[in-house]
Amino acid sequence: MDSGRRQRILNATAVTVGAALVWLASPELAWPARLMTVFLLVIMPGLLLVQGRMANEVPEGLRRTELYVSSVVTIWILAALTMAAAWASGFTARLLGLVVHPAGRLLLVAVLTTAVGLGAMVLGRILRLPETALLLYLLPRTRREKLLFLGVSLSAGIAEELVFRSFLIPALQAATDSLWLAVAFSSFAFGLIHSYQGASGALRASLLGFLLAMPFIATGSVLPGMASHAALDIIGGLWLGNWLVRR
Repeated sequence: MDSGRRQRILNATAVTVGAALVWLASPELAWPARLMTVFLLVIMPGLLLVQGRMANEVPEGLRRTELYVSSVVTIWILAALTMAAAWASGFTARLLGLVVHPAGRLLLVAVLTTAVGLGAMVLGRILRLPETALLLYLLPRTRREKLLFLGVSLSAGIAEELVFRSFLIPALQAATDSLWLAVAFSSFAFGLIHSYQGASGALRASLLGFLLAMPFIATGSVLPGMASHAALDIIGGLWLGNWLVRR
């Protein structure tokens, strides 16, 4: 048996075992939420982790504009399926953080979270953390690409927060009976889906996921995290991108 086939078998086995363990560990959840939790925590990160091993190669013929559009479509489909599973499983709007508090408080929390996230970006630049070839390629160049990237950033800010904070934290809290375990697992899964950024990028994404969970916990609303997430993606990709990755 060649090494490539052996690795694929090991990967499939690990994902299967992980999915079974998560399923068995979450009997408190109704089956739609339970199935979505398995997918978000094990199956999707497992698939993207395998793809992340090719992150230092840019596939021939890959166009940024097409990738931006497909990313937006994929993100929103994932968010729609996640919210459908949540509603079908009896999750309330309050449990999902789909509530509005005084605007001043939410804005202050969003600004503080964004400031901490920007500080982490600058620290990564100072430490000269490596970036993958694929991540460098994904930075927008033309005006059209920048407009599309803006759409990607807004979509990620809203849809990914619905998936990884609004849904996954309450689901994992119900399964583990621990808020902080829920935050840790959801942040780790969030990091793994960014494996195209390499090991250091996935770790930074996990830390960002932990940071974005703080507004959700502090206010009970997912809105500040959405605003901060979108702002960080926009600032990092459109204004600071070239400076952040310059060596």
